[in-house]
Amino acid sequence: MLSHGERTPLVNLGTNLPGGAAGGGNGSSGRRLTWFEAIAASPRPAVVDHAAHGDRVELSGRVLANWAAKTANLLDVEGHGPGSTVLLDLPLGWKSLALMLGAARARVEVRFAPGTSVTPDESGSVDLVVSGTPGAWSEHPAELWAVSPGTLMALEEPEPWGSSDAEVPPHALEYASEVQMQADQCHLPLPGTSLPALVEAWEDLAATGPGDDAGLALPRWSHRERGLVVAAAGGRLDRETARAVVGTWDRGLPVVLVPERDTDLSAASARLVDAERVGSPSRLPGDAR
Repeated sequence: MLSHGERTPLVNLGTNLPGGAAGGGNGSSGRRLTWFEAIAASPRPAVVDHAAHGDRVELSGRVLANWAAKTANLLDVEGHGPGSTVLLDLPLGWKSLALMLGAARARVEVRFAPGTSVTPDESGSVDLVVSGTPGAWSEHPAELWAVSPGTLMALEEPEPWGSSDAEVPPHALEYASEVQMQADQCHLPLPGTSLPALVEAWEDLAATGPGDDAGLALPRWSHRERGLVVAAAGGRLDRETARAVVGTWDRGLPVVLVPERDTDLSAASARLVDAERVGSPSRLPGDAR
């Protein structure tokens, strides 16, 4: 269930994913669970997003997998699967993480757009652009999906599109409305590799100019004993952040998004992190970003 405001303590997702620290979990029949099945089997928090409008949005493993299944089904219906390349131009947020997991479930290749404008020539050959600023891609030859701003905590009350870059071109598909019509279960074949290995093979587009954080070495995430804290404000979903997130899920741990620009947290966000009980910082590779 997608919840707002509840304070469920963050704990281990309940079963480590295949390839994770404990070597994977088993189902009731004794068969080893795939990484997607392991996420889907967990009623415990996988993502908690504090980054939008001061609200707390929690997705259990089951709900995250449900969103990913719907996204994979939508990709399949629109003709995108193995061999397709999808460009994700998205800010950090729970919906972006669900979209990323859905792309992995559909076995498409993913590229991540930087926070700067990218022309069609610079984006290379892609089949689909998924963007929170669809107006910026209105002339791109690829198919276009528009992802509304914010977290859309109530899909029945979508937030208004703001700048001209965020306006929806007539040919764009609105993700929030279309994904709701998809089945909750995905029957596409699962990838034959681990989730971290899939993300490792994905790519970032090269930035073409200074972004919002140009010249700043912002630590975007902090590994904790029982989870990952991600500073989401102003951040983009890129390959390195995706690797940190899926590596955390692979260890059976949750991801917490906070409304900060770096992990030198304000007192308010430090209290949020303490309340989520993800523990003290731990020294794992990739902490400094």
